[in-house]
Amino acid sequence: MSVDIAHEYFTWELVQEVATENGYFEEEGIEPDLSYFAPGTQDFSDQGENAYETDWWDELDEQGETHGVCEWNAIQEASETDRTIVGSYSEWDRVLFVAEDAPYESIEDLKGESIGINTYATSFYSIPEMLEYEGFEEDEIVLEHVGSAEERFEAVKRGDVEAIGVLEPYVTLGRYDDELRAVYDGPCRAALVAPSDIDPNDVEAFRRALNRAVEDINADLEGYRDQYIDLLEEAAKRDPDAFEDVDFDGLRADFELRQFLPVRAPDSERIEGTTEWMVESGYVDDPDDVETLEGEQPPASD
Repeated sequence: MSVDIAHEYFTWELVQEVATENGYFEEEGIEPDLSYFAPGTQDFSDQGENAYETDWWDELDEQGETHGVCEWNAIQEASETDRTIVGSYSEWDRVLFVAEDAPYESIEDLKGESIGINTYATSFYSIPEMLEYEGFEEDEIVLEHVGSAEERFEAVKRGDVEAIGVLEPYVTLGRYDDELRAVYDGPCRAALVAPSDIDPNDVEAFRRALNRAVEDINADLEGYRDQYIDLLEEAAKRDPDAFEDVDFDGLRADFELRQFLPVRAPDSERIEGTTEWMVESGYVDDPDDVETLEGEQPPASD
């Protein structure tokens, strides 16, 4: 079986590398074409400023790709296209950073202050939902579009915005950046979306290959630590100016690789909760348009 996989979650670069190196895809009869696009930073400059202004989802349909995106994007996509959510997983933290010398000590201090995000990407949905959960009123949530994570790093340091929201690898890079300080972190929910005619057996085979790699990594976090840091440093090389304040020596000395949660069948309870928020916020018209692939009941929501 040949399968095209595109995803926006950096941590899974390591999982895919390990699954490939150990022959797990081959053993499952899968020939994967794996690609990664930086979270919320795809280049849409020839079509529009952000994903919402393009025919990105239509292009993915034409290419037949299965892809990993934030749960919010997955739900909106499933509601508007002929695609199905075939898996649930969780990405490491989504974090709000401020400049090191900023007067903000907690998320409460950001009420009414500007937060840089990428419109219609993960932070566009997840940060408002998170802020609402933290007690923010609608007029206290001020989001400003700042395209790439690299641009967000520079924008918050310049004072163009008071805070920024980012995902991995920028979370770890930000934590080791002397000019930034984290004021909030929490887990990010993600999902796998695929063409509706995908074979459930193919989905199960792909998940098994990934989860064998997850087990290997979780059993030897120290052994895989340097491999992950290598990936972080490669990501930083794409824009060295943005990451010139990152203490890579400190990162190599102190970083601890965290455990991964497995990819599993769609977590219907979790997806229903997110869909309900998407409907209330006006991003999804009919929750019945959001289809999920039946599978074994997943572990409790995280």
